[in-house]
Amino acid sequence: MSLINRMLQDLDSRHATSGRASGLHDDVRPLPAARGVRWPLWLGAALGLFALAGGAWYAQEMRLAPPQAPAPSAAVAMAREMAAPAPVSVPVLEPAPEALSPSVPAAAPVAPAPLPEAVRPPAPLAVRPVSSGERVPKLRLTTDLRLPADAEAASPRSAPPPSVQAQSPSPSQAPAAGSAALPPPVAEKPVPRSAASPVIEKTPVAGSPRERAEADYRKAIGVLNQGRTQEAVDLLQHALRIDVEHGASRQLLFKLLHEARRTDEAAQLLREGLQVQPAQIAWAMSLARLQVDRGDFNGAWHTLQASLPAAGSSADYHGFAGHVLQRLGRHKEAAARYETAARLAPGDGRWWLGLGLALESDGRPAEARDAFAHARASGTLSADLLAIVEQKLR
Repeated sequence: MSLINRMLQDLDSRHATSGRASGLHDDVRPLPAARGVRWPLWLGAALGLFALAGGAWYAQEMRLAPPQAPAPSAAVAMAREMAAPAPVSVPVLEPAPEALSPSVPAAAPVAPAPLPEAVRPPAPLAVRPVSSGERVPKLRLTTDLRLPADAEAASPRSAPPPSVQAQSPSPSQAPAAGSAALPPPVAEKPVPRSAASPVIEKTPVAGSPRERAEADYRKAIGVLNQGRTQEAVDLLQHALRIDVEHGASRQLLFKLLHEARRTDEAAQLLREGLQVQPAQIAWAMSLARLQVDRGDFNGAWHTLQASLPAAGSSADYHGFAGHVLQRLGRHKEAAARYETAARLAPGDGRWWLGLGLALESDGRPAEARDAFAHARASGTLSADLLAIVEQKLR
């Protein structure tokens, strides 16, 4: 207590002395000394704002960043390390020559090239011992060389493969004695353009010979209507080369050739047609008329005789055959042909007139007179033919 009292008395004496010295009133006291500069406070506030901005930026980045896969456990790392294959030696592929002779020496071994970063096996991790009670998931070891997920995502698909350069083998790069040597990769054969990009061609389906000949025949009619006769002739000839039995094309072609006075070609056209189709009696009659115009009555009769079996009910065919035989002087045979024609067409006076002339030439005047009477009674004769009949009946 005495010590405290002494300190209080000392303080009072000091205040009294300072008050008298300064000449100030007792209630007036001097202001405390000015404090120092507050830069530590401003510095701390700036650091705090910087830290707050950094925290906000980090939180934003963490929100936008994709979730990362959990780090592989020690057991998975050990299995990956065991499954990682040994470095593969990749030989340099060079264009093969046209042919290799047996004396060519074998190629020197090529040193293995360093693998890309994405393919290298991961560094070994520390493996902790597993207690007896802890369960370890079973893993299936595989020898497939696959890229990790992060490596596949990082490397673009369009990136070219790393170039492999041939290096001289060194003892440090030699493969291990126990590792199995992989066979060299086989160069892929170039795919031909036809196999790589097949070209689809549209080929029109060809019809039968009859259909194609019919198409040419219709084209010929079209160009003939336009006045292009020679082009129509060419089309018809082409149609007959496709189908020799196309009757319409042969008939029209004969007409065009006959009108153009190309009789030799017309006759040959009919001969070729009769060889294939002898039952075409119209062609036989047309050919026989051409031969008669030339004075070839024997040829005309042979033509008609060849198709005679097919002319059973054709009065015109038998009547024309009788006319050819009458010109050949074979009156009896001519009378038989005229008689058949008159029986098939009794109203046609021409055949009765021809029968009367044949019978008269064969020495049968009574039968000839009866035939002339039937010809006059038919009423179908022209004025010239009727005059002949009237003269015979007098």
